[in-house]
Amino acid sequence: MSIKINHFARPIETNVKTSIEAGFIEFFIGVICACFAYFTYDEALVLFVSTALIAVVCFLLTIYNIYGVVQDFRTQKKKRVLQDELKSDE
Repeated sequence: MSIKINHFARPIETNVKTSIEAGFIEFFIGVICACFAYFTYDEALVLFVSTALIAVVCFLLTIYNIYGVVQDFRTQKKKRVLQDELKSDE
């Protein structure tokens, strides 16, 4: 008798639709972790370091998401300008 075992991670199904929503979620997780880091600064060094690291990563991911949204906006604007130029040439 053999047992079949799946050796892969199943994808997580979320209800996050846009990168803006993901940015807000990451930002607020970063704020919560930054608060934990602030209040555990003197008591528990291990907890401070871990929550501060998570907060920094969340803030960097938020900045990256904002950058991605701006880049998408710029490419959409360029496409619109090119389409308008093509329509005006006809």
